[in-house]
Amino acid sequence: MRYLILWIRWVFGAHTLFSGLNYFFNFFPTPAIDLSPAGPFVAAMTQVGLYDLIKVVEVVVGAALLLNWYVPLALLVEFPITVSIFQLDVIIDHTQRPLIIGTRELVFNLFLMASYAGYYRALLTRCAPLSELWRATALPRSSRP
Repeated sequence: MRYLILWIRWVFGAHTLFSGLNYFFNFFPTPAIDLSPAGPFVAAMTQVGLYDLIKVVEVVVGAALLLNWYVPLALLVEFPITVSIFQLDVIIDHTQRPLIIGTRELVFNLFLMASYAGYYRALLTRCAPLSELWRATALPRSSRP
C-alpha cells in the first residue's frame, strides 16, 4: 500500500507541477478552452489574475508532493482547485479527455488526503480552544517538552 500511495503522490505531484509550469512556459500546447462551455469562466479568471494565482499554487503544490514536503498541507491547499477542475471537466465540459482528467484529479486528491487523514484529525475538533502560534502555551499539554 505504501508504494501505491507513493506512486499516486508522484503522479499527482508531477501532473500538478507540469500543469502549472506549462501555463507559464508553454511546453505543450493546451487544449482550446474557449471552445468549451467552461471557456467564459476560465477567461474571466484569467482576466482578473486568479488563473495565474491558481497556476502558481499548482507549481508549489506539485513540488511539495514530489519532494515530500508538507504533503498534508499541500493536499489541503490543492483540494479547492481539484474540486474546480472536477466540476469544470466532468459536470460542465463532460467530453472524454476532461472526464478522465477531472475524475483522476479528484480521486487522487481524495485518496491521498485519506492516506494522510491522521494529520487532519485536529482540524475536526468541534469546540477547539485557542492555540495562538505566538504564545508559549500554544502547544497542547502532550506536546510540551
